[in-house]
Amino acid sequence: MTIPHKIVSKQCLIVQVLFNYWSNYMDENIHFSLTESEIHSKAHCERVLMNALLIGHRIYGDAPIDLTCLAHASIFHDSCRWDDNLDTGHGARAAKYYASYCKQYHLDFSKEAYYCMKYHDRDDLDGIAAINNNFEDNANHAISLYQIFKDADALDRYRFGKYGVDKSFIRHKESIELMSTAWELVMNTMSDYGM
Repeated sequence: MTIPHKIVSKQCLIVQVLFNYWSNYMDENIHFSLTESEIHSKAHCERVLMNALLIGHRIYGDAPIDLTCLAHASIFHDSCRWDDNLDTGHGARAAKYYASYCKQYHLDFSKEAYYCMKYHDRDDLDGIAAINNNFEDNANHAISLYQIFKDADALDRYRFGKYGVDKSFIRHKESIELMSTAWELVMNTMSDYGM
């Protein structure tokens, strides 16, 4: 775990518990194709996990199914990257790995998490269209989770520098309220920032 305990311990109890569980789970179980990257590493996924849990908790409260869905998307979403460039399609590869992993290791599969990660590297309109085509009654809820996840990933663009996050591309006011927290996470976990 790269996020310092002093930051984790400031969060509400459910965020602390879920973060600690899924961060450790990722470290011990999830295989990443790109192992030498600091940009798309497990540390990145850990920060996205924290961002996603914080946003999800602000929007959905203590709903364990929604927060677990966001956790699954966070820890798997960049696991199948081939390089640090655009690598369009890595989301679909990660979703396929996730589905296979769930079946093999009896992890409860989340269809919403699958679509969050499958389309996280695509335009929002493509992701929303795919969700609308594959979810019947709860498409709006799945779209909300997808947009929360995309915000969580976008907030970690601070790893590219102080101006890495463009507020106009953030989808939820709850996410905008967490921009300083996202900056603090990067400052405390990336070697380039001397922390």
